Amino acid sequence: MEKDLSRSESPLEVRSIAEVTDEEIKYIDDRRHGRIKSLATPWKKYNNVCMGGIEWHTIHTFGGMSGSGKTAILNQLETEICTLNPDEKFDILSFNFEMLARNLVGRKISKEVSLTMQDIHSGKEGVTLSDADYAKVIASREKFKTLPIYYVDTAGTVNEILRTIVEFSRRSSDRGILMTLDHTLLVNGAANEVERVILVNLVKELKRCIKHFKSIGRNLSCVILTQLNRNIEESDRMAEPGSQNFPKKKDIFGGDALFQMSDVVLVTMNPFQNQMEVYGPHKWPTQGFLYWHFLKVREGESVIAKMTNKLAINTVEDYEDTQQVLNLNHKITK
Repeated sequence: MEKDLSRSESPLEVRSIAEVTDEEIKYIDDRRHGRIKSLATPWKKYNNVCMGGIEWHTIHTFGGMSGSGKTAILNQLETEICTLNPDEKFDILSFNFEMLARNLVGRKISKEVSLTMQDIHSGKEGVTLSDADYAKVIASREKFKTLPIYYVDTAGTVNEILRTIVEFSRRSSDRGILMTLDHTLLVNGAANEVERVILVNLVKELKRCIKHFKSIGRNLSCVILTQLNRNIEESDRMAEPGSQNFPKKKDIFGGDALFQMSDVVLVTMNPFQNQMEVYGPHKWPTQGFLYWHFLKVREGESVIAKMTNKLAINTVEDYEDTQQVLNLNHKITK
């Protein structure tokens, strides 16, 4: 039997606790001296909850109902994370399976010039974009052209996504990669492969890819968008004044796999779009607000962040509120 086992696959690497301890101590020291930093996001609340932002070698999953702003949030993140981290060398590889890259850039312009997409596209009958506003659009172009963002518009399989990441990484050996994906349900599968199986394979392979990059001294993190199951929209949950209308793990499509493999799981809720005048047992206001439920934070605590809803111009901002409201196992975070 020993002879048969010796012919099997190569053995997995075994490391002593002494070696791993030294690695962790070095990481602690590098973090405290600023030699290693997380990528700061545009939102102070996100950074405070999540180890300063997006830590390298992690997976961050954003979930939400249609219209909750997932794509706008990811688009804002991609733009601003570049300027917020000038000392970090990294590129953004953006897989956009839902929208055209041109439309995403349009949303960036919308935010930059504080006009709606309908405004910048002259979408109102009898109203066209003014020369002055068009000049602002042209000025924003120079900013966006310098950003290290690269788009993939064509939907692919899990293996095609991984091969694209690896091939893209060969462009530069000293730059990290922030991979983004919008969204998981649009990843192609093999014949007769069900969506949940595709999703499980995706997050497993992304985790494996991250570990491989780390082993060769390269930085890789992933931010992926996913949908919620439809039962969260059931009338009894939407009408419930308590915490029943708060999202839970079971509401996320493929929740088990995403929770296991993700380091951060955030669900953005826009209760006003569901005609809810108040939200949750403490009857928080809904008009003009989003609520970000951090359902999982591997190195932190689960909280709810109250955010300012400016999705009309494709942006979300921190809501400056010093009040902390305890709510079951959640709290509104500063």
